[in-house]
Amino acid sequence: MSSTRIRPPAVNGMGLTSKPRRNIRGAIPFVALAAYCWAPPAHAQNDSASRALAVQLFDEAEALFAKQQVAQACPKYAESFRLDPQLGSLIYLAECYEKNGQLASAWGSYREAEEMAAERGDKRQAHAHERAAALSPRVDRLVVDVPEASRLRGLEVLRDGLPVAATLWGNGTAIDPGKHRIVARAPGYKSWQIEFELVGEGSTSSVTVPTLAVEPRVDAQKPAPGASDPGTSQRITAIALGGMGIVSLGVGGFFGLSAQSSFSDSKSACNDNDVCTEHGKQLRDSAQSKALVSTITVGVGAAALITAGVLWFAAPKAESRSEATRRSPAHWALGLNSRAWGVELNGAF
Repeated sequence: MSSTRIRPPAVNGMGLTSKPRRNIRGAIPFVALAAYCWAPPAHAQNDSASRALAVQLFDEAEALFAKQQVAQACPKYAESFRLDPQLGSLIYLAECYEKNGQLASAWGSYREAEEMAAERGDKRQAHAHERAAALSPRVDRLVVDVPEASRLRGLEVLRDGLPVAATLWGNGTAIDPGKHRIVARAPGYKSWQIEFELVGEGSTSSVTVPTLAVEPRVDAQKPAPGASDPGTSQRITAIALGGMGIVSLGVGGFFGLSAQSSFSDSKSACNDNDVCTEHGKQLRDSAQSKALVSTITVGVGAAALITAGVLWFAAPKAESRSEATRRSPAHWALGLNSRAWGVELNGAF
């Protein structure tokens, strides 16, 4: 590209017709009078502020471009055009992109300028058309191929963070050289991405989006952190009951052996008709008490072990938790008095 910038002499960079400075100075009193007599509406003030900022940015971009600081000038041209979309700003933005090696952006800006000039009947249409045609063969293009097997429901393909419309899948689109990233994502699937760098000119590259892998689904029946799992709590209860049952059986066995020992010792103090001395009576009363304690504790221990077994094997598994929660929760009760003991186990298993 030639370093000489093409500027129609009758139009400045912002697309305004140039006029002698003396005419502008002569108009100042009338402008001031008009401003004093009529206050513009708020939107007009905002437009004026945006236009003033656009002019400032354009001037800064021009100064940077003149110093060959092209990379810093292009964003200022772009922001100036965004604030005040003038044809001149767009043409100079395209020229800046071209100078900076962003050929795709330059080509797109020249095309937009050509359309804008055609709508306005501006003679700069020919210049924009000429530059766009000259750049077209040099522009890199990227084909994002999405095979039918990869076109999942809700699939979204992004290029450098911007969505690639499904109508563009499989078609070459203009792209600037440099580093780029393609991301594919869909609900319920693992996202996929690839990073690459384009260094050629006028080449066509292709990226194929694979079929996304299914995202491992979190078990909906898995208890949330801090929440209790009915199956786990029921098994813990079974373990506790089992431990209590074993201890009760041990205590009952101890008292049973002690009762036998006391009864054996009493035989030497009693005759065959069970007439005993005072010491013999004490031994036999002790043996009876110990036998009663042994009977009760052994019974309690056996009941606890039986209940523990039922609770353990009836505890709902993780996959059936949702079904288990619809049923009546199991409960147990262990009653003990001077007459009898009992175990009650209710619920659906």
